[in-house]
Amino acid sequence: MRVFLTVFLTIWAGAALAETDPAQLFAQSCGRCHRDAVRMVAKIDWTADMQTPEARRDWFDGFMVRHHSPDADSRAAIAEWLAGFAS
Repeated sequence: MRVFLTVFLTIWAGAALAETDPAQLFAQSCGRCHRDAVRMVAKIDWTADMQTPEARRDWFDGFMVRHHSPDADSRAAIAEWLAGFAS
């Protein structure tokens, strides 16, 4: 029973961690059409120097609401992660 419980908790913890990893969330939510996040962000027409990281994060969040909207927590994690590529 202890072995089963240990294995179950290990698998469950790994799945929970994967769900909060922005790269994994991007792959699951966006990867079907957008294979490379860095290339995708590089194609966005903006002057990254003129926007704060918060403004870029808010832009990505708003875009995902209109374009494809995973749940709010996932969307926020992905937006924060993508904004880091734009800096």
